[in-house]
Amino acid sequence: MASQVSEGREQAVAVEVLDNSIGQPACKKGGWSTVPFIIGSALASTVAIYGVTTDLMQFLDHRFSIKSIKASQITNIINSLMNLTPVAGALLCDSYLGCFLTISIFTFISFLNLRCLPNGNSPHMQGTLMITLVSVVPSLAPPSCDHALGSCQPPSMAQFVLLCLAFAVVTLGAAGTSFTFVTVGANQFDKGKDQEVFVNWFFFTTTLAMLVAFTAVVYVLDNVGWGWGYGACAVLNAISFALFVLGKWRYRDERPRGSPLASLARVVVSAARKVNLELSKNEEVYYRGLGAQAQPLVPTSSFRFINKAALVTKGDTDSNGSIAKPWRLCTIEEVEDLKTLLKVLPLWSTGIFLTTATGIQTNLNILQSLTMDRGLNGHFKIPAASFQVFVFISMALFLPIIDRFFYPVCRTLTRQSPTILHRIGAGHIVNAVGLAAMAYVESRRLKMVHSHGLQSRPDLIVPMSALWLVPPLALIGAGSAFYIPGQVSLYYQEFPASLKNTGTSMMSLTMGIGFYFSTLVVDVLQKVTGWLNDDINKGRLDHVFWMLAVLGGLNFLYYIACAKLYKLQSTR
Repeated sequence: MASQVSEGREQAVAVEVLDNSIGQPACKKGGWSTVPFIIGSALASTVAIYGVTTDLMQFLDHRFSIKSIKASQITNIINSLMNLTPVAGALLCDSYLGCFLTISIFTFISFLNLRCLPNGNSPHMQGTLMITLVSVVPSLAPPSCDHALGSCQPPSMAQFVLLCLAFAVVTLGAAGTSFTFVTVGANQFDKGKDQEVFVNWFFFTTTLAMLVAFTAVVYVLDNVGWGWGYGACAVLNAISFALFVLGKWRYRDERPRGSPLASLARVVVSAARKVNLELSKNEEVYYRGLGAQAQPLVPTSSFRFINKAALVTKGDTDSNGSIAKPWRLCTIEEVEDLKTLLKVLPLWSTGIFLTTATGIQTNLNILQSLTMDRGLNGHFKIPAASFQVFVFISMALFLPIIDRFFYPVCRTLTRQSPTILHRIGAGHIVNAVGLAAMAYVESRRLKMVHSHGLQSRPDLIVPMSALWLVPPLALIGAGSAFYIPGQVSLYYQEFPASLKNTGTSMMSLTMGIGFYFSTLVVDVLQKVTGWLNDDINKGRLDHVFWMLAVLGGLNFLYYIACAKLYKLQSTR
């Protein structure tokens, strides 16, 4: 599939560059030799970014005395921003900077905003690290207190604003890296199979990076100190920047083609201005552009009203055939690019619920684990925020299983290869089953609460192992292994060439919107039902999980309808 998408790329990225000084061919750009630099840089960057936000709920609770449900909502908003800003970074990359400059600039920004080397009880600042200042300077947060007594002072308006500003700066560093790494890596290959293998390995590596963030970094933050934890993230940012820059001479870095959004807007405006014109089957009346013989002779029949943007009328072109009125005439290629986006959008929208459910489930799992027995062999207690590591372990295990086992078995049983749409659909199913399993575990936890009379004792631990959370988290991780790489591959392969970075960042946009929706859902449930309570022993989190499981099933039916209506480029 992707091989057909990649046809027509600029031939300059596939040829050898000659070294004029010695007359011998230099190394061919692109290919697997670039992967260690890209994957290594992405790994270090991912640990740094997730290391800053992974223990955020406990940070807000213990350092800023923000109640659990409110802390959950703030966490979801910050996670949403962390996923929305990469879309802006991708548009900047597609329009003006290109992949190399975008990643280099924003990795360096992230490094500057994370630099801190703790020295005793006072941080020695070597840059701008607002988040570390907030975490270590006493006057920038409420005074310490005993949270069990419930008499903690909330943050002042100035302290809260500074906290929000600190995390806003952190999100800026993530804007140009998160999914741009995927695009720059996939751009190094011509064959669709190689692109899909790279995407799988990319998510395998970044999943391991998140595993490190949710274990090692969380341990440092909880047991050593906030300053040391963020200092480690600063070092990783520096490594990420250095690794990526070292591979510069090996990369294919396609030139940006100008703002793709402006091109799409021109199609809409041009079609609207010619709304009264009649469409024609005569290929001569549609504008193909200069030197565009390889383009389709006539626009496709879908969304026919948009075809009017390519209708040539008097005064639309100059004497040399170029466009005289860019907001009245577009090429057939630009028209088809907009159609591609419109066709993909319904499929893209089905992923919003998955992220909404993830945002709710992740924070509620932290609250659950805080009330359960997290001890192992009586010597080690698993940090509450680290339970999400089981999602990443499961995802890391299932990524190679899907590639080496799931696909071959499907080919053997059905005599045809499963498509990306099949992979995404499987992820929907497994995710819904995981949510149902989480509802069952919470029902069992609540039974233990009532049988031991702990409804009004949030300070006591429920005699139930927190390891009960592992099986449902593993199912959710397996579902993620199916649908996250599947969606990224779908967008990369189906989006127009001018929107490759924007295409891969669509998954990030899905996550950003989903986290905002998770905040909205939590707010509505808190106001309308009695399911969510700051003391979860008095709430009904099991009802929340059952609701999400049922909605996940309905969302899967919606996905099936969208998938049946969509035709992949490889089958068109």
